[in-house]
Amino acid sequence: MKVPEKLITYEDYLSGNLPESSYEIVDGEVVQMAPTSFEHGEYEGGLYSLLKKSLKGKGYVAVGEIGIVIKREPLTIRALDVVYISKERAKLKPKGLLEVPPELVIEIVSPSNTYTELERKVSELLDFGVDRVLLIDPQLKKAFLHKKGSKVVEVYNFDEEFELLEGLKIKLSEVLEE
Repeated sequence: MKVPEKLITYEDYLSGNLPESSYEIVDGEVVQMAPTSFEHGEYEGGLYSLLKKSLKGKGYVAVGEIGIVIKREPLTIRALDVVYISKERAKLKPKGLLEVPPELVIEIVSPSNTYTELERKVSELLDFGVDRVLLIDPQLKKAFLHKKGSKVVEVYNFDEEFELLEGLKIKLSEVLEE
């Protein structure tokens, strides 16, 4: 749902003049986001634990609607479920919104998400320079891996092993389900 207000600019972001609820900003317009489910939060937690343990010392992992400034004009800030950025791209641990593309973004598909909005978000992230975007659909028990520079989307069932990042193979059924 879009909130009919003035367009938000990059200068608004820099001055801290942003809304106080869960939102994204797409082409300067505030787009409110619904709260996520308990299952969604569990998935984020499982993925965080896996990445933190597996990539220890190589970079930084964060979860919980991490903001990434995709473009400044018109301002587009996306909120993402799980983000991994290496120490090569972020020399210091990030503090605020990311303005450097991370290597990996993971989005857990909610029932309220539409195909169109997910496709747009994935395209924006890849165009911004994110190397891999993984969409996880809990209802279908499938994962959709999008890679920068590839038009092919890799599709995996939760019980299939695949390479999430170079040298890191996972099976989602082992990470997400108890």
